[in-house]
Amino acid sequence: MPPYRNKMPSKQQNKPATRGIVIDEKMCIKTVNKPKEYVIAYDVQGMRKLMVPDRNPIDIPGILAKSEFQRLKNQAHIVTLKDRMMMLDEAEQKKNALLRESEKRKQQLQKVQAQQQSKVGSTLSEAERTAKSKSKYLLKRSFDLIQEQDNRVKRVNGVILATKCRAIRNAQIAEKELIQKQLEEEDRRLDMMMEQKRQMELEEEEKRQKHEEKKKQAYVQSLSDQMRMNEIERMIEAERIEEESRMINKAFLAIQQEEERKLKEKKEQQKQIRNEMKKANDDLERYKLVKQEEQRIADLRIQKFMQEKMERELRREQELALAKAAKEQEIVRMRNQQQRSQDMKAAMDEMNALRIQEEVERKWREKEMAEAKAKKEQQDQLKLEREKQITDLRRAAALELARDEEDFHRVAKVQREEWEKEMEKRKKKREMAEQHRKDLLKQIDEKERERIIMQKEKYEEANLQQYDQLKKDQYVKEHLKSKIEELRNKQIPEQFIKDIEHHIEAIINNT
Repeated sequence: MPPYRNKMPSKQQNKPATRGIVIDEKMCIKTVNKPKEYVIAYDVQGMRKLMVPDRNPIDIPGILAKSEFQRLKNQAHIVTLKDRMMMLDEAEQKKNALLRESEKRKQQLQKVQAQQQSKVGSTLSEAERTAKSKSKYLLKRSFDLIQEQDNRVKRVNGVILATKCRAIRNAQIAEKELIQKQLEEEDRRLDMMMEQKRQMELEEEEKRQKHEEKKKQAYVQSLSDQMRMNEIERMIEAERIEEESRMINKAFLAIQQEEERKLKEKKEQQKQIRNEMKKANDDLERYKLVKQEEQRIADLRIQKFMQEKMERELRREQELALAKAAKEQEIVRMRNQQQRSQDMKAAMDEMNALRIQEEVERKWREKEMAEAKAKKEQQDQLKLEREKQITDLRRAAALELARDEEDFHRVAKVQREEWEKEMEKRKKKREMAEQHRKDLLKQIDEKERERIIMQKEKYEEANLQQYDQLKKDQYVKEHLKSKIEELRNKQIPEQFIKDIEHHIEAIINNT
């Protein structure tokens, strides 16, 4: 069903459409209370209540607190060149005032210190001299460190370091040559000592060889004596071995006879064992025959038992057949009786089903009549609702037309006001552009004056830098001279010092 709009009667519509202004204490913003317009819309989902939006724009000026307005005003202030110059002048004046106060305090302190000078020879005077010497040393040390930062001094330091390395290397080479000579002399002395020792060892070796010859002769004599003794011992040993062999032969014959006797006894034992085994085999044959007879008797008994069992089963089957026939007759009788009861029950069920069907058909007819009646009532209600919606649509169309006309007049008024505002803005822009042009010209003049002043300051600064550079060069030369004197005091060879001076002149001339 398409939605239809309908005004909803409410208490707000009964009241006149008045506009009330309310001041919010927290936000300080004007708010307007206006009654809202609602309509009822019908669709497939049911009835919905909708709010009609307001066509008038919300253009309400805000009311700000005094502190907030002052803050925004201060933030909107533009700092011009004149204001910036005034700020710089004020800062310069404050700086000069602080410097004057500092100078004044310094003079006062110096005056007080002059009044508090101690007597000569006192402990305080000694402490002052010590402090003065320390401060002088620190100043000199700081000045030297500053000079060391100069590139020329750094290069000279490199030259001095290289020269020192070369001098140290030459000294090391000379020392190495001296050590080499000493080592050669020591080697020669050791060679002489070794030669003397070798000669002594040769003499000792000759004496030792003579002694060895004597020992060899004595050894040969003892060997010949031992050989004769060994020959005699071998002859005695041969006789002993021959006697032992005769004894062994006798023992061997006795052992052989003993073995023959044992062999005969063993054969007798084997013969006896064979006889016993033959007797055992005969007994085993007899046992087998007895066992076979017993097995045959057992088989006969089993056959007899099986025959009796078959006869018993046959008699039992006959008895079961008779019982089965009697049971079948009983089953047939019970089945016939059950069939009769089922036929009677089916007839009763059919009658009950007919009665239930008639009841269902009656209820269905009543339900159809009730639904038809409700449908007719719903159609009548729907017809009334449609007529009401058509009336509401016509009323809404009239209101829409009136609202459109009011919107047209309001838009025309707003456009006229906008045009007037635009013309006013253009006029203000032209005035601001003219003022901006004047400010730019003024700034250009001020920038030009500042540029001239800066050029003068740069020229003066260049002169000062040149003077400082000359002074710095003089300090560097004096510092390098002190380094040369320090090298001479350390007894560096004059040749290396001349070389360093030559390099220093080259470095200074190149810069």
